[in-house]
Amino acid sequence: MNLENVTIEMRPRSEWEATDLGARMIRRDAKAIYAVWFTVTLPFLALALLLNFLTPYGALAMLLYWWFEPVADGAILRIISRRLFGEDADVTATLKAVPRLCWMNRIYLLSPYRLHFARSVAMPVTQLEGLKGPARRTRSKVLNLRIFNYGVGITAVYAHLVMALYLGVILIGYSFIPEIYRSTLGDSWLELFWMTSSTSATAIGLLSFYIAQSALQPWYVGAGFGLYINCRTQLEAWDVEVAFRRIVQRRAGVAAAIVLAMFILPQFLSPAMALAQEPDTEIAAEAADPDPGFVGFWSDDEVKPALKSVRSSEALQTTQRIEDWQRIRSDETKEKQDANSSGWIRNMLNAVFKLVSTALEFALWIIVAILLIMMFLTRDRWLPYLGLPGYGPPAERRIFLAGGELTADELPDDIVDAVLGAWRAGHKREALSLLYQGSVFAAVREHGVRLPRSATEGACVRAVSAQTDTERANFFRRVVSVWIGCAYGDQEPDDDAVLPLCDEWREHFGATQ
Repeated sequence: MNLENVTIEMRPRSEWEATDLGARMIRRDAKAIYAVWFTVTLPFLALALLLNFLTPYGALAMLLYWWFEPVADGAILRIISRRLFGEDADVTATLKAVPRLCWMNRIYLLSPYRLHFARSVAMPVTQLEGLKGPARRTRSKVLNLRIFNYGVGITAVYAHLVMALYLGVILIGYSFIPEIYRSTLGDSWLELFWMTSSTSATAIGLLSFYIAQSALQPWYVGAGFGLYINCRTQLEAWDVEVAFRRIVQRRAGVAAAIVLAMFILPQFLSPAMALAQEPDTEIAAEAADPDPGFVGFWSDDEVKPALKSVRSSEALQTTQRIEDWQRIRSDETKEKQDANSSGWIRNMLNAVFKLVSTALEFALWIIVAILLIMMFLTRDRWLPYLGLPGYGPPAERRIFLAGGELTADELPDDIVDAVLGAWRAGHKREALSLLYQGSVFAAVREHGVRLPRSATEGACVRAVSAQTDTERANFFRRVVSVWIGCAYGDQEPDDDAVLPLCDEWREHFGATQ
C-alpha cells in the first residue's frame, strides 16, 4: 500500500459521502468491473439453469446461485482497491486471482458469515488486510464501532432495491404479453414470484434475478469499500500522512541539490580558501544567527498552511470525556471498610445478572427448538415450494368451467370405464361430456395446467396447448372437437371416433383419483 499514489482526495468524509465515493470508484472502472462480473457469474448462472432443467431440485438452483455470489465480490474488490492506489485494473490478472480470492474469503462462502448483515464492509478486512481468526475479529470490532450500522443500512437498501428491480422485470415482461394470451395464461405467471416446481417459471425468475443483481451488486461492493477506506482514514490519519508526504516530495529536489552542493563545492576550493576564515569570524556568524532552523529549506509561508490543515482535521477534533469518581475522605481505613461492605452487594448483583442471562439464553434455545418442531410438523405445507420429489402441489387448484366448478366428487374413479359404459348404453352425450370433463380435470390436477376462471372449451384448448407437450395438446384437441360437435352441432360421432380416444386416454392423462 503506497499512499503517495492514491487516486482520490484522501480526507475524512461523512459516512454517506464515503458511500457515494465507493459508487464513484465503481463508475470510474465500470468497464473492467463488469467484464470481470460477467466472466465470473455467467458460469454460475449456466450451472443453475442446468440444475433447474436436468434435476428435480430446480427450486434450489436460485438459492445456490445466490449463496455463492461473494465469489464475484472478491474480484470486484480487488480491482477497485488496486485502482485506489494507482495500479492498473488488469482484468486478466484479476480473473486468474479468483480462486485465491475465494480461498481468502471462504468464511463468506462456506459458513453462516455468508448472511453477514454488513458483508460489504467486513470482506475488505479479510481480503485486503489478510487477517483471520482472533486478529480478524479484533480488527472488525474496531471498525464496526464506527461503520457497522451504516454497513447494515447499505445491505438493507441493496436487498430492497434488488427485490424491487426483480419484481419490476417480471411485471414489465408480463405487461408485454398480448391481451389475447393473458386469459390463457391465467394466474400461472404468479409462479415467477414464488419459484414453484415449474422449470420454465424458475428459469425466468432466475434470469430476472440475475438482471437485477448485475445492475446493483458491483455498486453494493463499492459502497462498502468506500465506508471501509473512510473509516481507516479517520482512524489512522491517512490524510495527514499524505499531506506530509507531498510536502516532502515538493522539497525533495531542493534538499538533494543542497546535499550535493555540500559535497561537491569544497572540492573546488583550495585549502587556503577553506581555512581562510578565522575562528572569531565563525563565532560572530553563529552569534548573528544562533538558530538558522529550516532557512533555505522551508519558509514559514509554506509550513503554516500545512499546520493549519492538520489542526483543522476532523480526526484531531475528536475528544473524549472521562469521568472518574474519587472519594473525598482521606481515611484509608474507612475506605477499606466501605469496600468490604460493598463487596457482597457487587457479588450478589453479579450472581443475579448471571442467573438472568442464563435464563434468557435457555429461553432462546427453547424458542429455537419450538420453531424447529413447528417446521417439522408443517413440512407438508412448505416443502412443496422447494420442488422436492415426493411432495405434491401445495394446494389443489379449483377448476371453474363455463358451466360451473368441476370437482373430483363429480367424476368416477375410472374415467375410461365410465365413458365406455355410458357410450355402449346409448348415452353418447353424457359419455362425451364425461370424457371432456375428465380430460380437463386430469390436465389441471395431474399436469399442472392453469385455466382462467369460467373457461370455455376454446380457452381450455389454448391453455393445454401452451402449457403441455404437443402430443397431449393434440389429443386434448381431438377430445374437445368430438365433444363440441355433439354438444353444439347435434353431430353424434361413430365408434371409430370415440373408441380410439378411450384407448389413448390413459396414455396421455392417466387415471385420476
